Amino acid sequence: MPPSVRLDLALPPRYPAEAVLAFFARRAIPGVEHISATSYRRSFAFNGTPGWLQADLVRGVLEVQHADPDAVAEVAARARHLFDLDAPRAAIRRCFARDARLGPLLREHGDIRVPGCWDGFELGVRAVLGQQITVAAARTIASRIVARHAPRIAGAAADEPCHSLFPDAAVFTAADMDGLGLTGARIATLRALADAVAGGAVDFDPAQGGAPFVARCTAVRGIGPWTAHYMAMRALRDSDAFPAGDIVLRKVLRPGTTLSVKELEAASQPWRPYRAYAVLLLWRAA
Repeated sequence: MPPSVRLDLALPPRYPAEAVLAFFARRAIPGVEHISATSYRRSFAFNGTPGWLQADLVRGVLEVQHADPDAVAEVAARARHLFDLDAPRAAIRRCFARDARLGPLLREHGDIRVPGCWDGFELGVRAVLGQQITVAAARTIASRIVARHAPRIAGAAADEPCHSLFPDAAVFTAADMDGLGLTGARIATLRALADAVAGGAVDFDPAQGGAPFVARCTAVRGIGPWTAHYMAMRALRDSDAFPAGDIVLRKVLRPGTTLSVKELEAASQPWRPYRAYAVLLLWRAA
Protein backbone atom coordinates (compact mmCIF):
# COMPACT_ATOMS: atom_id res chain seq x y z
CA MET A 1 0.00 0.00 0.00
CA PRO A 2 1.23 3.55 -0.69
CA PRO A 3 2.14 5.83 2.22
CA SER A 4 -0.62 7.75 4.01
CA VAL A 5 -0.68 11.47 4.81
CA ARG A 6 -3.23 13.11 7.10
CA LEU A 7 -4.40 16.71 6.76
CA ASP A 8 -6.82 19.00 8.57
CA LEU A 9 -9.86 19.70 6.38
CA ALA A 10 -10.56 22.94 8.28
CA LEU A 11 -14.28 22.27 8.36
CA PRO A 12 -16.45 25.37 8.75
CA PRO A 13 -18.55 25.64 11.92
CA ARG A 14 -21.73 23.54 11.92
CA TYR A 15 -20.80 21.86 8.64
CA PRO A 16 -23.74 19.57 7.63
CA ALA A 17 -21.69 16.37 7.46
CA GLU A 18 -24.69 14.07 7.88
CA ALA A 19 -26.60 15.59 4.96
CA VAL A 20 -23.56 15.66 2.66
CA LEU A 21 -22.67 12.04 3.44
CA ALA A 22 -26.29 10.97 2.94
CA PHE A 23 -26.28 12.60 -0.51
CA PHE A 24 -23.09 10.79 -1.49
CA ALA A 25 -24.24 7.50 0.02
CA ARG A 26 -27.31 7.29 -2.19
CA ARG A 27 -25.22 7.90 -5.32
CA ALA A 28 -21.91 6.20 -4.46
CA ILE A 29 -20.52 3.91 -7.18
CA PRO A 30 -19.63 0.53 -5.63
CA GLY A 31 -16.01 -0.40 -6.25
CA VAL A 32 -15.02 3.27 -6.59
CA GLU A 33 -16.67 5.06 -3.65
CA HIS A 34 -17.55 3.99 -0.12
CA ILE A 35 -19.46 6.02 2.47
CA SER A 36 -19.64 5.27 6.18
CA ALA A 37 -21.52 7.09 8.94
CA THR A 38 -18.71 9.64 9.22
CA SER A 39 -16.54 9.48 6.11
CA TYR A 40 -16.25 9.40 2.33
CA ARG A 41 -13.64 7.17 0.68
CA ARG A 42 -12.75 6.75 -2.99
CA SER A 43 -10.07 5.64 -5.40
CA PHE A 44 -8.48 8.14 -7.77
CA ALA A 45 -5.60 8.44 -10.22
CA PHE A 46 -2.90 11.10 -10.13
CA ASN A 47 -0.47 11.22 -13.05
CA GLY A 48 -1.71 7.79 -14.06
CA THR A 49 -1.03 6.16 -10.69
CA PRO A 50 -3.91 5.01 -8.46
CA GLY A 51 -4.40 5.98 -4.84
CA TRP A 52 -7.08 6.58 -2.25
CA LEU A 53 -8.54 9.45 -0.30
CA GLN A 54 -10.70 9.31 2.78
CA ALA A 55 -12.37 12.32 4.35
CA ASP A 56 -13.81 12.12 7.84
CA LEU A 57 -16.41 14.88 7.70
CA VAL A 58 -17.12 14.72 11.41
CA ARG A 59 -13.56 14.97 12.73
CA GLY A 60 -12.40 17.07 9.78
CA VAL A 61 -9.50 14.81 8.76
CA LEU A 62 -8.41 14.07 5.19
CA GLU A 63 -6.22 11.02 4.59
CA VAL A 64 -4.42 10.60 1.26
CA GLN A 65 -2.71 7.39 0.18
CA HIS A 66 -0.55 7.80 -2.92
CA ALA A 67 2.96 6.98 -4.02
CA ASP A 68 3.56 10.51 -5.36
CA PRO A 69 3.85 13.18 -2.61
CA ASP A 70 2.57 15.81 -5.07
CA ALA A 71 -0.81 14.09 -5.03
CA VAL A 72 -1.48 15.35 -1.51
CA ALA A 73 -1.75 19.02 -2.48
CA GLU A 74 -3.95 18.14 -5.46
CA VAL A 75 -6.33 16.07 -3.35
CA ALA A 76 -6.47 18.69 -0.60
CA ALA A 77 -7.48 21.38 -3.09
CA ARG A 78 -10.05 19.23 -4.85
CA ALA A 79 -11.53 18.02 -1.56
CA ARG A 80 -12.67 21.55 -0.78
CA HIS A 81 -14.73 21.52 -3.97
CA LEU A 82 -15.85 17.92 -3.52
CA PHE A 83 -17.41 18.71 -0.15
CA ASP A 84 -18.23 22.37 -0.89
CA LEU A 85 -16.28 23.53 2.14
CA ASP A 86 -16.06 27.14 1.00
CA ALA A 87 -19.72 27.85 0.28
CA PRO A 88 -20.66 31.52 0.82
CA ARG A 89 -22.92 30.74 3.77
CA ALA A 90 -23.68 34.30 4.81
CA ALA A 91 -24.59 35.41 1.29
CA ILE A 92 -26.81 32.36 0.73
CA ARG A 93 -28.57 32.96 4.03
CA ARG A 94 -29.19 36.63 3.16
CA CYS A 95 -30.55 35.66 -0.25
CA PHE A 96 -32.92 32.97 1.03
CA ALA A 97 -33.97 34.59 4.32
CA ARG A 98 -36.38 36.96 2.60
CA ASP A 99 -38.02 34.18 0.56
CA ALA A 100 -41.32 32.88 1.96
CA ARG A 101 -40.55 29.29 0.95
CA LEU A 102 -36.78 28.98 1.31
CA GLY A 103 -36.38 31.06 4.46
CA PRO A 104 -38.28 28.65 6.73
CA LEU A 105 -36.64 25.62 5.07
CA LEU A 106 -33.17 27.01 5.67
CA ARG A 107 -33.98 27.63 9.31
CA GLU A 108 -35.31 24.07 9.60
CA HIS A 109 -32.49 22.27 7.80
CA GLY A 110 -29.57 24.54 8.62
CA ASP A 111 -26.45 24.95 6.51
CA ILE A 112 -26.81 23.75 2.92
CA ARG A 113 -24.04 22.50 0.61
CA VAL A 114 -23.87 21.37 -3.01
CA PRO A 115 -21.79 18.16 -3.08
CA GLY A 116 -19.28 18.25 -5.91
CA CYS A 117 -17.51 15.43 -7.71
CA TRP A 118 -14.01 14.11 -8.16
CA ASP A 119 -14.19 13.80 -11.94
CA GLY A 120 -16.53 15.55 -14.35
CA PHE A 121 -16.82 12.71 -16.83
CA GLU A 122 -17.56 10.21 -14.07
CA LEU A 123 -20.36 12.49 -12.87
CA GLY A 124 -21.61 12.89 -16.43
CA VAL A 125 -21.92 9.13 -16.82
CA ARG A 126 -23.71 8.89 -13.50
CA ALA A 127 -26.11 11.68 -14.53
CA VAL A 128 -26.91 9.99 -17.84
CA LEU A 129 -27.51 6.68 -16.07
CA GLY A 130 -29.97 8.44 -13.79
CA GLN A 131 -32.17 9.72 -16.59
CA GLN A 132 -35.75 8.47 -16.08
CA ILE A 133 -34.82 5.78 -13.53
CA THR A 134 -34.36 5.79 -9.76
CA VAL A 135 -31.15 6.80 -8.03
CA ALA A 136 -30.78 3.23 -6.72
CA ALA A 137 -31.22 1.69 -10.18
CA ALA A 138 -28.63 4.04 -11.68
CA ARG A 139 -26.21 3.11 -8.91
CA THR A 140 -26.68 -0.58 -9.69
CA ILE A 141 -25.91 -0.06 -13.38
CA ALA A 142 -22.85 2.03 -12.51
CA SER A 143 -21.56 -0.84 -10.37
CA ARG A 144 -22.01 -3.22 -13.31
CA ILE A 145 -20.02 -0.90 -15.57
CA VAL A 146 -17.19 -0.80 -13.03
CA ALA A 147 -17.26 -4.58 -12.62
CA ARG A 148 -16.96 -5.12 -16.38
CA HIS A 149 -14.68 -2.29 -17.47
CA ALA A 150 -12.54 -1.33 -14.45
CA PRO A 151 -9.85 -3.89 -13.55
CA ARG A 152 -8.94 -4.16 -9.86
CA ILE A 153 -6.17 -1.81 -8.76
CA ALA A 154 -2.87 -3.66 -8.34
CA GLY A 155 -1.93 -3.71 -4.66
CA ALA A 156 -5.46 -3.00 -3.38
CA ALA A 157 -6.09 -4.88 -0.14
CA ALA A 158 -8.46 -7.82 -0.24
CA ASP A 159 -11.00 -5.94 1.87
CA GLU A 160 -10.59 -2.59 0.06
CA PRO A 161 -14.10 -1.37 -0.91
CA CYS A 162 -12.68 1.12 -3.46
CA HIS A 163 -10.75 -1.43 -5.47
CA SER A 164 -11.13 -0.01 -8.98
CA LEU A 165 -10.76 3.25 -10.91
CA PHE A 166 -13.78 4.53 -12.79
CA PRO A 167 -13.18 4.04 -16.55
CA ASP A 168 -12.24 7.17 -18.47
CA ALA A 169 -13.89 8.55 -21.61
CA ALA A 170 -11.57 6.66 -23.96
CA VAL A 171 -12.81 3.37 -22.51
CA PHE A 172 -16.46 4.32 -22.95
CA THR A 173 -16.09 5.20 -26.63
CA ALA A 174 -15.82 1.49 -27.48
CA ALA A 175 -17.00 -0.27 -24.30
CA ASP A 176 -19.48 -3.12 -24.55
CA MET A 177 -22.54 -1.97 -22.62
CA ASP A 178 -24.91 -4.74 -23.65
CA GLY A 179 -26.52 -6.77 -20.87
CA LEU A 180 -25.99 -4.14 -18.14
CA GLY A 181 -29.61 -3.02 -17.94
CA LEU A 182 -29.24 -0.04 -20.26
CA THR A 183 -31.54 0.84 -23.14
CA GLY A 184 -30.06 1.30 -26.59
CA ALA A 185 -30.76 5.02 -26.40
CA ARG A 186 -28.92 5.33 -23.09
CA ILE A 187 -25.92 3.45 -24.46
CA ALA A 188 -25.86 5.80 -27.45
CA THR A 189 -25.91 8.83 -25.12
CA LEU A 190 -23.04 7.46 -23.01
CA ARG A 191 -20.95 6.91 -26.14
CA ALA A 192 -21.84 10.35 -27.50
CA LEU A 193 -20.77 11.95 -24.21
CA ALA A 194 -17.55 9.92 -24.16
CA ASP A 195 -16.78 10.92 -27.75
CA ALA A 196 -17.43 14.59 -26.94
CA VAL A 197 -15.16 14.50 -23.88
CA ALA A 198 -12.42 12.45 -25.55
CA GLY A 199 -12.51 14.77 -28.58
CA GLY A 200 -12.52 17.98 -26.52
CA ALA A 201 -15.99 19.20 -27.53
CA VAL A 202 -17.05 18.99 -23.87
CA ASP A 203 -14.82 19.64 -20.87
CA PHE A 204 -15.41 20.36 -17.21
CA ASP A 205 -13.25 23.45 -16.69
CA PRO A 206 -15.18 25.78 -14.33
CA ALA A 207 -13.61 28.80 -16.04
CA GLN A 208 -15.88 28.38 -19.07
CA GLY A 209 -19.00 29.34 -17.11
CA GLY A 210 -22.27 27.53 -16.70
CA ALA A 211 -24.14 28.80 -19.77
CA PRO A 212 -21.47 27.82 -22.34
CA PHE A 213 -21.08 24.44 -20.65
CA VAL A 214 -24.83 23.77 -20.78
CA ALA A 215 -24.89 24.75 -24.45
CA ARG A 216 -22.06 22.33 -25.28
CA CYS A 217 -23.62 19.52 -23.27
CA THR A 218 -27.09 19.85 -24.75
CA ALA A 219 -25.52 19.63 -28.21
CA VAL A 220 -24.61 16.04 -27.33
CA ARG A 221 -27.22 13.53 -28.44
CA GLY A 222 -29.43 12.46 -25.55
CA ILE A 223 -28.37 15.13 -23.04
CA GLY A 224 -31.05 17.63 -22.15
CA PRO A 225 -31.12 20.72 -19.94
CA TRP A 226 -31.74 18.79 -16.69
CA THR A 227 -28.65 16.61 -17.12
CA ALA A 228 -26.49 19.53 -18.25
CA HIS A 229 -27.53 21.76 -15.33
CA TYR A 230 -27.04 18.92 -12.86
CA MET A 231 -23.48 18.45 -14.15
CA ALA A 232 -22.90 22.21 -14.00
CA MET A 233 -24.04 22.26 -10.36
CA ARG A 234 -21.69 19.53 -9.22
CA ALA A 235 -18.78 19.42 -11.68
CA LEU A 236 -18.39 23.12 -12.51
CA ARG A 237 -19.50 24.40 -9.09
CA ASP A 238 -21.90 26.75 -10.90
CA SER A 239 -23.85 28.19 -7.98
CA ASP A 240 -26.65 29.39 -10.28
CA ALA A 241 -27.19 26.16 -12.24
CA PHE A 242 -30.85 25.20 -12.06
CA PRO A 243 -32.45 22.04 -13.53
CA ALA A 244 -35.89 23.58 -13.94
CA GLY A 245 -37.29 20.41 -15.46
CA ASP A 246 -36.75 18.46 -12.25
CA ILE A 247 -40.06 16.90 -11.27
CA VAL A 248 -39.31 16.97 -7.53
CA LEU A 249 -38.67 20.71 -7.62
CA ARG A 250 -41.80 21.30 -9.66
CA LYS A 251 -43.89 19.41 -7.10
CA VAL A 252 -42.33 20.47 -3.79
CA LEU A 253 -42.51 24.19 -4.35
CA ARG A 254 -46.29 24.18 -4.50
CA PRO A 255 -47.65 21.05 -2.80
CA GLY A 256 -50.67 19.55 -4.51
CA THR A 257 -49.75 20.89 -7.94
CA THR A 258 -46.94 20.51 -10.45
CA LEU A 259 -45.40 23.73 -11.72
CA SER A 260 -44.48 24.04 -15.36
CA VAL A 261 -40.82 24.53 -16.24
CA LYS A 262 -41.59 28.15 -17.11
CA GLU A 263 -43.35 28.72 -13.78
CA LEU A 264 -40.46 27.20 -11.84
CA GLU A 265 -37.94 29.31 -13.74
CA ALA A 266 -39.92 32.42 -12.86
CA ALA A 267 -40.20 31.41 -9.20
CA SER A 268 -36.43 30.81 -9.01
CA GLN A 269 -35.34 34.28 -10.13
CA PRO A 270 -35.15 35.77 -6.59
CA TRP A 271 -32.77 32.94 -5.59
CA ARG A 272 -30.06 33.99 -8.05
CA PRO A 273 -27.09 33.63 -8.01
CA TYR A 274 -27.50 30.71 -5.57
CA ARG A 275 -30.15 28.62 -7.29
CA ALA A 276 -28.03 25.45 -7.05
CA TYR A 277 -28.20 25.75 -3.27
CA ALA A 278 -31.96 26.23 -3.51
CA VAL A 279 -32.12 22.94 -5.43
CA LEU A 280 -30.32 21.04 -2.67
CA LEU A 281 -32.47 22.69 -0.01
CA LEU A 282 -35.71 21.79 -1.80
CA TRP A 283 -34.50 18.24 -2.45
CA ARG A 284 -33.82 17.87 1.26
CA ALA A 285 -37.25 19.24 2.08
CA ALA A 286 -38.83 16.69 -0.28
